[in-house]
Amino acid sequence: MWTSAVSPSGNATPQEPSPPSSTYVALGDSYASGVGAPPYDDDGCKRAAGAYAHQVAGQTGKSLDFGACAGARSKDFYQPGKEAAQLDHLNASTSLVTFSIGGNDAGFSTLFSKCITAAPFTTCSGNKEVSEQVDGAISALAGKTTRADITSYDTLVADIAARAPGATVVAVGYPRMFTPQGAGQILPVPGRCEGVTKVDQRWINAKTNEINAAAKAAAQRHGYRFADPSGPFAGHELCGKQSSWFDGLINDGRFHPNAAGHKAIAGSIMGVLKEQPAAAQELPAAAQAQVDNTRPAGSFTLARNGDQLALDASASTDSDGTITNIDWYIQRADGSEEILTGTQATATVPADEQVSVTAVITDNQGKEDFTTQIAPAA
Repeated sequence: MWTSAVSPSGNATPQEPSPPSSTYVALGDSYASGVGAPPYDDDGCKRAAGAYAHQVAGQTGKSLDFGACAGARSKDFYQPGKEAAQLDHLNASTSLVTFSIGGNDAGFSTLFSKCITAAPFTTCSGNKEVSEQVDGAISALAGKTTRADITSYDTLVADIAARAPGATVVAVGYPRMFTPQGAGQILPVPGRCEGVTKVDQRWINAKTNEINAAAKAAAQRHGYRFADPSGPFAGHELCGKQSSWFDGLINDGRFHPNAAGHKAIAGSIMGVLKEQPAAAQELPAAAQAQVDNTRPAGSFTLARNGDQLALDASASTDSDGTITNIDWYIQRADGSEEILTGTQATATVPADEQVSVTAVITDNQGKEDFTTQIAPAA
């Protein structure tokens, strides 16, 4: 039985039993435990037989100590929850550690219900309460701000290093769930992907990128590696052109990687493990620059002239770079969305029809800002 606990950056030593030599410890949330790749262990954590951890253990020949648990947040690395604190799985004999955490801290577990149930003319990205919750959590994970309920990635990685000083450590990113601009399908909600509007698909991808950037920077700052599965997942997103590596809305593992997805994540991890240490990461400064990059400030005007809707985002700014792209998402009463590109754009909309307009402002480092206005019927 695991009996010890640890506080952030503390030096507590875990109690017996110690894992055997050449032990691989997999930590994290439901993306690490394997939700979406059943069957599951009967332990309340939904540890799955198809989880990437089992595949990595098999390919490395290491004994797996599976600490990841569905629903876990950063605090669960330190505090007992459904089980003992996750960091208690580590000790000086641990030779490999992977971790994936932060999605639940950012509220992704409840985010989808809000996006899916959003009525016409509303978006998660345009909901200040929702967006501020997510952005605040990402800021705390990145160490830019502090919150009592969130431990920064930098602290997490430092404590992993202290508990398992001889281990190879890999931070595992979250794969992007949707296609780059968003996609639609007929069911369950026409024009949306698994109930999520195209603009919110784009926003969820953007927040996934920001979480990944923060985890990557922290790992590389401590000399560790980062596995980014988003590349292999390209084309296999929800509503992508090829078979999806995610479970959809009506599946038990909704919005989580399925068995094929976990195989791809395992491949990403093995890829960085096979690289030489220097080649397995960019310069830490480059990774940190992605985190420090200030989000551009989107601003636009809209004007109606009969059936013509004129859009102008030339007032948008970027304090530490340049704006490289502006996309427009125009949501109509029937739920359909039109996507336009350019600093200025014109859409044809019946004068008696109300529409929601969101401008997505992208800077030279790929960070995006979302700003929404409602254009009332004339």
